[in-house]
Amino acid sequence: MEIEEKFEKAEEIVLEKTRTLPPKLENVIKIAAILIGIYEILFIFNFNYTLYDLFSKMGISISPLKITFQTKQGEAFVLAMILLITYLLYPVKKKEQYLKKVPWYDYILAALGVISSMYLFFVYQRYATYAEVYMTDVIFGVMAIILVLEATRRVLGWVLPLVVVVFLLYGINNIGFNWIRFTQQLYFDEGIFGIPFFVMTIYVFAFVFFGAFLLKIGISDYITEFMISLFGSRPGGPAKSAVVSSGLMGTVSGSSVANVLTTGTFTIPLMKKAGYPPEVAGAVEPVASTGGQLMPPIMGAAAFIMAEFLGIPYNKLIIAAVLPALVYYSGVYLFIDLETKRLGLKGMPREKFAPLNYFIRKLYILLPIAVITVALVWGIPPHISAISSLGIAIWVAWISKDNIKGHEGIYVASVIITTILMFTGREIALPVTIVLILLALSLIVLSFSTKLLEFNEKLYISLLFILFIALTKYLGMRKEQILLMSGVMGIVFSLIVGYISKSEDGKKMYSATYESMIDAGKTSTSVMLAAASAGLIQGVLTMTGLVTSLGYRLIDLTAGNLWLLLVLTMIFSLILGMGVPTTANYIITSLVAAPAIYNAVLGLQPYSSPVPGFTTPIALLAAHFFVFYFGILADVTPPVALASYAGSALAGGDFWKTAMNAVKYALAGYIGPYIYFNHPEMFLITVEKWTATTALQVLYDFGATLLVMYLLAIALTGWFQKNLRKEIRAVIGAIGFAAASLHIVPVAIGVVTVVGLRLFGKKLMG
Repeated sequence: MEIEEKFEKAEEIVLEKTRTLPPKLENVIKIAAILIGIYEILFIFNFNYTLYDLFSKMGISISPLKITFQTKQGEAFVLAMILLITYLLYPVKKKEQYLKKVPWYDYILAALGVISSMYLFFVYQRYATYAEVYMTDVIFGVMAIILVLEATRRVLGWVLPLVVVVFLLYGINNIGFNWIRFTQQLYFDEGIFGIPFFVMTIYVFAFVFFGAFLLKIGISDYITEFMISLFGSRPGGPAKSAVVSSGLMGTVSGSSVANVLTTGTFTIPLMKKAGYPPEVAGAVEPVASTGGQLMPPIMGAAAFIMAEFLGIPYNKLIIAAVLPALVYYSGVYLFIDLETKRLGLKGMPREKFAPLNYFIRKLYILLPIAVITVALVWGIPPHISAISSLGIAIWVAWISKDNIKGHEGIYVASVIITTILMFTGREIALPVTIVLILLALSLIVLSFSTKLLEFNEKLYISLLFILFIALTKYLGMRKEQILLMSGVMGIVFSLIVGYISKSEDGKKMYSATYESMIDAGKTSTSVMLAAASAGLIQGVLTMTGLVTSLGYRLIDLTAGNLWLLLVLTMIFSLILGMGVPTTANYIITSLVAAPAIYNAVLGLQPYSSPVPGFTTPIALLAAHFFVFYFGILADVTPPVALASYAGSALAGGDFWKTAMNAVKYALAGYIGPYIYFNHPEMFLITVEKWTATTALQVLYDFGATLLVMYLLAIALTGWFQKNLRKEIRAVIGAIGFAAASLHIVPVAIGVVTVVGLRLFGKKLMG
């Protein structure tokens, strides 16, 4: 009961209050959410053309499948559904009387939201041909901007819309109240439907979709429970399990607060039972959850926008983010380890956790995460990688059901074999097809002749997957087409098998599949609106030329001092992040501050050199990562610190103590960006040519950075085998900060300090 109360309290404080709608309106919301998914899959992911190609290869021509729409039209349709959901679900005020029913004006606003967005859908072909804007366009364009801002206010609060309004007022005044140009820039060309919203519809929605399914079909619960079982009986186990599970789930949830409120309901009570004070338990989870957006392969939504801004493929950004993410989580681990020892905590009894053997036997449930990692690194487009992994996730979720009979090992082998063969090229399509057909026949024979398999849901879902992929291979479909179809058809297969299922688990899978489609549409509301609003700022900056002049003003303000400029950028990003979502924060800060940082180091080596294989300067990559990090860390930085607030509510601890602990544990996130900017080789993709020397340099940088985090963890926790005296802590802290330069002298002193503590530490204890 206590856990549920904490969860409800956190949800009430942190998450947006939404209306409880009558069944008819709830169905409208569900239809709108599902329509977003259907449109995305059919026309944005080009599943309609893939289906047309499939049927054509079978000798069937279905011309309607060749219907195509411009990307802007797709964005307009998605926004129309988002505005419909927002105005029906989110009240004008959060007070109780506004939550009970939908007032007449919200019906009007919902209708106008749909009309103003769909207007672009219908007139965009005309605009794309003639590039002319009429007064009717102005009316609908301005209406759409106003409705987007009000929807953003309802979902995300006042701060972002107010910032946008300031920019809009400046913009319209700067262009002499030329409403035609205003509408063309902010409605047709950029603005609402600019790069941020484009990235959301093309890439990010696929990952929201993927994350919604992982949560509903039980894979996220498996990850959390597995990590608790793995680490729980060790000293500090519950806290360490929180770090790993939240890091894994944070990569797909994309929201620090949402992650705290899901995995935190398991991990925070366990940490308290293990002996952690509420202010420590409530801080560990937010820090771990926030880091999920920094951890490859699936980072936060801002990372996809960064790839678009920089013109660097997302799979390259994954590589660039690896070492910084490892440093972040290593820093968190070091702090937790020392805190655990300082508090004198022991592991919890093994019998309090589910048997580890069970989770090891079910390890195949993590196959979708392995698939999406391989696909992304391989260079498969991000949205196709997400959808293909979704199909595998659905399949493994079905075969993991213990109440549906069937030899688990056989089904697991089938999934793994099929997954590997799915990634093969067309040059070996025929032998792959034969292997898949033989695999399907083997399952059928085993079902007839042995008790290992039965004719039930596990067999049906497996045969559908195997035979469908065999068909696509036989027809010579391209790899990307097969991956896309496997994910989409996985949803269809799950709905069909779940609908006809007689078992309780089968019915649950049907409900989970159906509800995941709805949740994906509803969950995407906040990120879509944040992107649309931030796009308006980008549009104004471009329209007025402010995007260039602001950078130079920042350089003048800091007198060209790079480190002062970096500190100012950090402060600006953290303050902005107190009221603006991560994605919008990154967009604004990267447009304003990143060019200034780039100009400040222009001409200096290695910053002026391009990222090997691309035209993007290394300085711009480093600057964007810098603002990306601090935009995310705003979630744990007081005085607002929404993720820390959620953690303190769940733990029942003091908010300020919790938030200050979170800042301490996330120290690697605050110091790391300065180190990476000063040593851009740590992004790996910036290295021109790998030699033994460069490899040793990167290893030295990584090891020295970990040493810095270790020294600062010792200084701030005040523990190394025993409590340290204050003056000793101060000296260790100073050495740690000096070593952050990664210069050989302070790093060597740091190494000597750690060795000295181990050898002579007892004389320095307080």
